[in-house]
Amino acid sequence: MFVNELIAISVSTISPTASIGADLYCRIDNSDRAQLYRGADYPMKPEDLNRLRSRGVHQLFIERESRARYQDYLRELAQGGGDESASGEHRAAALNEVVLDVLESSFKKKDTNDSIDAASQLGAIAANLVTRSDFAAGDLFRVLHHDYATFTHSANVAYYCGILATELGYAKSDVETIIAGGLLHDLGKLEIPDAILCKPGRLDEDEFNAVKRHPKTGFLQLCHREDICEGQLMMVYQHHERLDGNGYPVGITGDEIHPWGKLCAVVDIYEAVTSQRPYRTPMTRQQAIDLLRRESGKALEMEVVECWISIIQATMPT
Repeated sequence: MFVNELIAISVSTISPTASIGADLYCRIDNSDRAQLYRGADYPMKPEDLNRLRSRGVHQLFIERESRARYQDYLRELAQGGGDESASGEHRAAALNEVVLDVLESSFKKKDTNDSIDAASQLGAIAANLVTRSDFAAGDLFRVLHHDYATFTHSANVAYYCGILATELGYAKSDVETIIAGGLLHDLGKLEIPDAILCKPGRLDEDEFNAVKRHPKTGFLQLCHREDICEGQLMMVYQHHERLDGNGYPVGITGDEIHPWGKLCAVVDIYEAVTSQRPYRTPMTRQQAIDLLRRESGKALEMEVVECWISIIQATMPT
């Protein structure tokens, strides 16, 4: 069997003692062929996973017809079901795979209705994880992807929004809504050509103006929807606004910015500067913290910045 006939899955999503309900295949050396590694009815053991990691194996493969069963497994694991011994990192990895899979598919369709439905569904799943009493932000941070795809950035911002909102004391129902808003915050970017979004060099004035229109574009796509609340709309419209009036699309100041817009602004900057971009290398966590502190109280809400920094520092090695 050839690898291109299969679907790659991350080893980090496989929980020991729990079967994912699909045959698992591994690549044969560095070839394009694969062989059966573990049958569907045989769960992985911790030593199996450790052996794979020691060999540098981060992906296994499943047959295409097993995709739906694998997605069901991921959803159950991410929402706290399935194997009770599953670690927080396994649950976080399962959540991330579900969100990226659904969001990528939805964004490619460029269908606003589909994107809203997906965001609502995924917001509920993510909130169930990040509001758990045993949730650790570091478990999620370790499994995130950091490329410049819009759906990846949107997923990461949404997680960060949910973690930050939980730490700020928002109720679970609000956290769910905030995460959904984070998933939609860059919806307007789907109308920007990839040639601009992925340009390896500096944007010219026209290209930068095209990018700056995305909050208004997203707002106009969503503002007539009864299933989108004001806070979510402001996350979309105001996540590039700044307290000092130097943001866009309007240049409003201070209390004119919705609290959820302020929250989204902080984590949007953090995610952007710590992820890979075609025009620069990512900042370290400490460099990103220093940047947020420089902007705290001037462009960004001080309380929100300090709360987010405390979350980041708690996940950094001592």
